[in-house]
Amino acid sequence: MEFFLIKDNVADVESDSVVFFCYEGQRLPAAARKIDSKLGGFFSDKVKSSDFKGTFGKTVVVDTPGDFNTKTAVLLGLGKKENFGALEAFRAANIAVARTGQHSRTVSVDFSNVDREFLKVFLEGMACGTYEYGKFKSSGRRKNRIEEVCIASRRISANYFSGEAAYASAVSSSVAFSRDLVNDPPNILTPSILAEHALSISEGSEHISCKVLDRDEIRQMGMGGLSAVSFGSSEPPRFIHLSYSPPVKSRKKVAIVGKGITFDSGGLCLKPADSMRTMKMDMSGAAVVLGTMKALGELTPSVNVHGIVPATENMTGASAYKPDDVVTALNGKTIEIINTDAEGRVALSDALSYAVRLGVSEIVDLATLTGACIVGLGLHNAGVMGNNANLVKSILGSADDVGEKMWELPLDAELREEIRSRVADVKNVGSRWGGAITAALFLENFVSDVPWVHIDIAGPSYVEKSSDWYQYGASGFGVRTIVNYLMKR
Repeated sequence: MEFFLIKDNVADVESDSVVFFCYEGQRLPAAARKIDSKLGGFFSDKVKSSDFKGTFGKTVVVDTPGDFNTKTAVLLGLGKKENFGALEAFRAANIAVARTGQHSRTVSVDFSNVDREFLKVFLEGMACGTYEYGKFKSSGRRKNRIEEVCIASRRISANYFSGEAAYASAVSSSVAFSRDLVNDPPNILTPSILAEHALSISEGSEHISCKVLDRDEIRQMGMGGLSAVSFGSSEPPRFIHLSYSPPVKSRKKVAIVGKGITFDSGGLCLKPADSMRTMKMDMSGAAVVLGTMKALGELTPSVNVHGIVPATENMTGASAYKPDDVVTALNGKTIEIINTDAEGRVALSDALSYAVRLGVSEIVDLATLTGACIVGLGLHNAGVMGNNANLVKSILGSADDVGEKMWELPLDAELREEIRSRVADVKNVGSRWGGAITAALFLENFVSDVPWVHIDIAGPSYVEKSSDWYQYGASGFGVRTIVNYLMKR
């Protein structure tokens, strides 16, 4: 998708569709009134008959005569102006795509009454809204797609627009890449194939390198957690380490760590059939890491970034790890296995320990870690916990900047007793109470004293009920937040 800035009145621009915005209580924008005049009042009549009030997401769609300069005019409500933010901008863009994308190659957008601070996230929403996963459909993907978006505004300079558009293009492309990884079926996206995708990212950027450890190297390194989880699978594990180095040398080093369970059967603590379906998405954290690293190669922030992924399947089998096993993580701490379906945190123990060894100044991990987080926060919010208030605040601020919903949960020290083991240093699950928090407390054992934030993306990473802003399947949730956070470092 290409983005263009135009200074003309959008009513005079040739395009397949034109989109106008209206807040609650506002009259039609000037450009919409001009089109209405050309249509002899038909547009305003349709608005009145539709009882349009400017409520967020409400639309009025008018097909114009054949000799008109645009085929379709869309009026989209933005709700109350004081409530409009990045979340609404991203969703409004997706709604605009949904109302125009089936029959439009070019779309013009009247941006005259929207603050320019929302331009970047709006462009991201337009690009993300065209995403479609159809590689295994015999008919292929839709061919009629939006290719050009023209933003009409006299208040936005060409230089400002160019920078925001370049950023939005890089990020939205990386979000699509992340979504593809999660949507790929588990017989296609194995740990080895995930590692190949990581290598391809490094091959496409002079600023990124990649190291991949195989099963033997993982064992030799002392990664007992990842090794144990992989024992039940015939697919060998991979440990992926992507490194981004900025064009200008920097001492700041950040690690982003993503859970890479490419399929989770639950292991010997086998999941029910209904719960096992969609478990290809248990590597969504890894997909965020790879998508983020891809974006960094284009955006070149001034901070060193390490992207770390422990990748494996969690399967049953004669060699599978078992309840009551004790395994030793890379940092030397021992883990009592209570439930083999709490495997993500066991694999992450090695990845977090590895990040500490790199001497990083901050660690952020992302994982589809607990159903408890979904129970507590629902399907649309990620849970955020950490050992450093400033870092937690930075992550939540970046989430607000891009319109991804995250909510802080307390890293309650009183719950540490829940994961205390009688036979090892720590056990991999506690009681049923506070499961999202005890999972984070488990991970805390492997970050030493490094500032660290854990983001549980179990809810928003995969969509089973489509909406106007997210289709069924992977959402790519987290990429936009983490890129925003890293660009500020």
